Amino acid sequence: MSTVRRSGDDVWWRSVDRGNLTGGTAMIACGAVTVLAATGLILRLVVGVLVLCAAVGNLAIRRPLPPRWGRFAAAVTIGSGLAATALVPGGLGSVPVIGGASVLPRWVPAGPARIVCVGAVSVAFGVIIMAVVGSPAGLLAGLGPWAIADRAVEHDELQAERDRAVALLAELEASRQAQQEAAAAEERNRIAREMHDVLAHSLAGLSMHLQAIRAIARRENAPASLTDPLDRAAGLARDGVQEARAAVGALRAPHLRGVDDLKALVGGFPGEAELLVTGRPGRLDPEAGHAVYRAVQEAMTNAARYATGSAIEVRVAWDERGLRVDVRDHGLPVGGRPSGVKGSGTGLRSMGERIEAVGGTVGSGPQPGGGGWHTEVRVPLSGTGAGGPDGAGVRG
Repeated sequence: MSTVRRSGDDVWWRSVDRGNLTGGTAMIACGAVTVLAATGLILRLVVGVLVLCAAVGNLAIRRPLPPRWGRFAAAVTIGSGLAATALVPGGLGSVPVIGGASVLPRWVPAGPARIVCVGAVSVAFGVIIMAVVGSPAGLLAGLGPWAIADRAVEHDELQAERDRAVALLAELEASRQAQQEAAAAEERNRIAREMHDVLAHSLAGLSMHLQAIRAIARRENAPASLTDPLDRAAGLARDGVQEARAAVGALRAPHLRGVDDLKALVGGFPGEAELLVTGRPGRLDPEAGHAVYRAVQEAMTNAARYATGSAIEVRVAWDERGLRVDVRDHGLPVGGRPSGVKGSGTGLRSMGERIEAVGGTVGSGPQPGGGGWHTEVRVPLSGTGAGGPDGAGVRG
């Protein structure tokens, strides 16, 4: 689900969970039907308040909250739905009950407490439906919240395993890339050694022999038709030696990735990631571009470790002074768990050392107001000064 965009607008609003927004809209629509099904102004007002409480509670229980507030929001959602169902049997008050039951297991720890809570909701719902239809068969409706809650537990477990697999894939991809680069560097070094030991030495020997032949020809007063080609051949041999040495140096130089490679990095991320690019690209030193690439790679890997299942946003902003790169996640989703993959503890320090070596700065820490982690990297363009002060977090 990785995407790459170039835009001039600030689109951080994408952090809003569209699923939650859709669920809230559907809850309000069902509430409107319930209000319209009520008879009398007073009853409609009461049902309207219940519907509003259910909609707010439904949105709240799907957001990161302290456990006690999450349980309170779930109780408000389910209680409002039960009351609306009892007051307006022809409405859709059962929708908040089902919605609350589907999220309730996230806020109640597994064990007897969860069984009691889900069981109480199921019994209450079954009793209300029995009273509405006037038949003991209505008690069977209580199986609905129980089954929904049970399926929600299974879904959350599967989602947690999927998110953990994504984190492991991110770690594996980073390790695979490092191994490929190490293997490529070793192969380049091998080729460079072969060129230096064989080609460069052979060309140097050829040049020496041609020079010796030219000296003999000059001593013997050989005609220009012979000495001129010898001079040209000796010159070509000398040029070949210089070119071979330059090629050896180029092969031994490390391959540096840059900002242009961020598109492939984000596009190849196994989880949900988005790249946003603004401004006109400027000129960066190769070392600076490589440091930025490594910083983004480390930040995304950290997000997969500790904010497992969260969407990641990478924003690249160019201006006349330099480059700013922001990497953000939105924290663990409701009911989510970290991947369990632990970092070495040196990721942020290594990131800072790389960026500082090219005159840049790194800031890292929780986002203001909570709800995720933010890493900001700044590097100057070629020929400009360094950025502002740097800060460091403890993640990584």
